[in-house]
Amino acid sequence: MKFWLGLYGMQSPRTYPRSLAWSYAEVVRHAIEAERLGFEGIGITEHHFWYDGYCPSVFPVLAAIARRTNRIELVTGALLPLLRDPLQIAHEVAVIDQLSRGRMTVGMGYGYRPEEFEGFEIEMKSRGPRFSEAVQVMRLALSGSPFTFEGKHFQYNNACLPLTAYKGRCPDIWLAGGSFTATAKRAGRLGVSYWVPGTGTPLELVEELINAYREAWNEAGHPPGDMRFGLATDVAIAPSQEEAEEIINQDVLPVVAEQLAGFGFIKDENGVPVREIPDGHPIFDMLRSTFCTGTPAQVNEAVEKYHALGCNMFMARIVEANFRRDRILSEMKLFADTVMPHFSERAGT
Repeated sequence: MKFWLGLYGMQSPRTYPRSLAWSYAEVVRHAIEAERLGFEGIGITEHHFWYDGYCPSVFPVLAAIARRTNRIELVTGALLPLLRDPLQIAHEVAVIDQLSRGRMTVGMGYGYRPEEFEGFEIEMKSRGPRFSEAVQVMRLALSGSPFTFEGKHFQYNNACLPLTAYKGRCPDIWLAGGSFTATAKRAGRLGVSYWVPGTGTPLELVEELINAYREAWNEAGHPPGDMRFGLATDVAIAPSQEEAEEIINQDVLPVVAEQLAGFGFIKDENGVPVREIPDGHPIFDMLRSTFCTGTPAQVNEAVEKYHALGCNMFMARIVEANFRRDRILSEMKLFADTVMPHFSERAGT
């Protein structure tokens, strides 16, 4: 099982305001340390039109990381392809893949915030079919051969991408996120890798989504050995359970609560989005139950549940709201020293 680190949005939330310039420099520092510790990938995520400066463009950040690292995979997690032209995305992917000598991994999601689609004057409807077409266009473009594409949503006539990916290989594409069975099935039909958003997703639903993905993959006739799936969730690891709980209370829940409300996930009995989530709301207990938290032994036990489902990748989100370097780097090291070797030994590597 691969271990990735993420997801970095380089925000300055009201709970812990900070310089955005500092945040962008800091993520490069974390990527360098993640590579040294043995993490195999680092994920950068994007959103638009959010007050806290949430990263709107992942490629410049990955380019900066590429120049300071040598091995770690550069993961977009998640890129929002429906907000831009897929041919342009293929151009940018190819540039980063060449710059990093083949370390690009493309995680893409549908997008779910109406404000983003409205801001770019793009309709939200038909996101699934448009996503499928975007994947097809990117694969054709990254092949390096001229192509014509006549889809319902995207059309290109004799298009060609002179700059292709490193050594002509198409980077691995993941459908990132999506807690609906239809999304998991779409990833399987498309023959792309798939990761489940573990935060807020009960283990039973994770298993259901993975099974739906497997079934759709096999029905589509894709090679069984090419199938890849995984999970991304919040991790708080410390020498004691009390210290891990302190991390959750101080650094994770404040920004999670803000984003759940700000992104319109929590609604009242009339279906109206709640803009302030009160203390004691049941959503917090549900979220805690999906985090991997506690001592190294407890975190190992939590990750083992996903390993048992056959996950090929686990993305640990050890990125707290305050972005406090000492705490995050300490957690990264403890995770790398105690969790990652446990699963490497299990695999006999």
